[in-house]
Amino acid sequence: MADIAQKTGGQIIVDHLVNNGIDRVFSVPGESFLGVMDALYDRANEIQFINCRQEGGAAFMAAAFGKLTGKPGVCFVTRGPGATNASIGVHVAKQDSVPMILFVGQVSVSSTHREAFQEVDIPAMFKPLAKWAVQIDDAERLPELLNRAIKVATSGRPGPVVIGIPEDMQMQLANAPEVAPNVPIISGPSSTQIEQLGNLISGAQQPVMMLGASTWNSEACDQISEFAKRHDIPVVAGFRCQDKINNDHPNYIGSIGPGTPPHITNLINGSDLFMVLGVELSEIVTQGFSQFTLPRMKQTLVHVHPEEEELGRIYQPELAIQSSMTEFATSVADKTFKVNTKKTANTQELREQFEKFVVPSTCPGDVHIGEILAWLDTRLPNDAIVSCGAGNYTHWILRFIQHRRFGTQLAPLGAVMGYSVPAAIAASIQFPDRISVAFAGDGCFLMNAQEIATAKMYGASPIIIIINNGIYGAIRMHQERVFPTRSIGTDLVNPDFVAYANAFGANAYRITKTEDFEKAFEAAVTNQGPSIIELVVSEEAISPAFTLTELTEKSLKNQKV
Repeated sequence: MADIAQKTGGQIIVDHLVNNGIDRVFSVPGESFLGVMDALYDRANEIQFINCRQEGGAAFMAAAFGKLTGKPGVCFVTRGPGATNASIGVHVAKQDSVPMILFVGQVSVSSTHREAFQEVDIPAMFKPLAKWAVQIDDAERLPELLNRAIKVATSGRPGPVVIGIPEDMQMQLANAPEVAPNVPIISGPSSTQIEQLGNLISGAQQPVMMLGASTWNSEACDQISEFAKRHDIPVVAGFRCQDKINNDHPNYIGSIGPGTPPHITNLINGSDLFMVLGVELSEIVTQGFSQFTLPRMKQTLVHVHPEEEELGRIYQPELAIQSSMTEFATSVADKTFKVNTKKTANTQELREQFEKFVVPSTCPGDVHIGEILAWLDTRLPNDAIVSCGAGNYTHWILRFIQHRRFGTQLAPLGAVMGYSVPAAIAASIQFPDRISVAFAGDGCFLMNAQEIATAKMYGASPIIIIINNGIYGAIRMHQERVFPTRSIGTDLVNPDFVAYANAFGANAYRITKTEDFEKAFEAAVTNQGPSIIELVVSEEAISPAFTLTELTEKSLKNQKV
């Protein structure tokens, strides 16, 4: 029997990542994980170290990497301030069901619990945010616990794992046995459950299907799309999950979220079978838990989800299936059940209502956001990756940009500001031959604008479109709705965004008229490196559905009633 090699803790960590197919990590370097960084130096031809400018940006990149590839997005940050900055990305990964591993450099084992320099109790801090949080104090246990970490991150409902790695543990020599790459544990439906599903579909007069975030791949999306078509089931996308079905599909009728169109709300309210696939039945998709009766909906609920805990957590299903979407899709791919001839919903009419909904109406100001997005929707190739963060500008993006291929939407379910720029950079690094477009409001953009430097350093070419209305639009909208004419704290004073971009060596264009956008966008596509396109828009363009003045007047009128 061959002797088991001894390696440092840092080497064991890096070897484990390489062995599991991780070829890129995102980080802001810190003195608390020098042992790992030195090990990464030795494997630089196998795993790329992306040096970011702020830990929040690095964590967002890792979360986007996980969403795009299905592999754990890996991020290394230092203790204390680095960990707290990176926590925002952990929260995103948890809500988006994204596999991610955040390594946090920690003080030496001998110094723990003494309020050492920048010390923080990592497992305690991250327990509410992550699927699992642990500190590994002994290098001998690294193979065991790293294997467990990747299993937890990728199995069931994927999510983030946080690992504290004390700096002395990284230097410690330990036995390093060969460990096989992790294989995620994937559950699937039983034949009895599929038979029961068929009976429910056959008896339904108004079925509807909703698609969510968890455990899809391109093949599963296609299989479910064809299943819906065979059984004439209207399909809606969950909040920010529009890339789970080709939006040109005849059964796709739009998405659920803020501003859900009436044809979708009416369909679901009148449905007798609600098939929920990979969706967490949270506040957004249930209209603040008010759309459905608790604990049982009046609709027959079929809930398919990879995590047992999610099934029946809020709404009790008639049929609960613990399954990944890939396994469920494979199980129904060749099934054709009897369809009720007394259906009350007309899928073709619903599709026509959706197509009318995504035609932009008039917009105040000289830059018409809807017209630009409608043109962009026809211009972007089907594999273009589109990211957005949070703010009222996202209502325009989510309504007028359609997705026609899986893995083209980077939009956090938690609607997090500052996400879109680092996400688009990660996408451009990972897929340099695909167009990567980030949308950001002027407030959203400046939360991680510094990562343009990361894009320049690694040759990424994201196109960042800033929708500049000079306000925190979402908060202003809510203020005018609840306290009309009493806005406070939402006005912004911005830099010259073109000059800002130029300072990084990025291409930059300012658009003050709708007709100038096309030329600027084509230039951005042609030029190497990151590009910034600033759209100077009116603050009146607060929503595709109403202007700011209309909202204020309506709120004042309601207060008088």
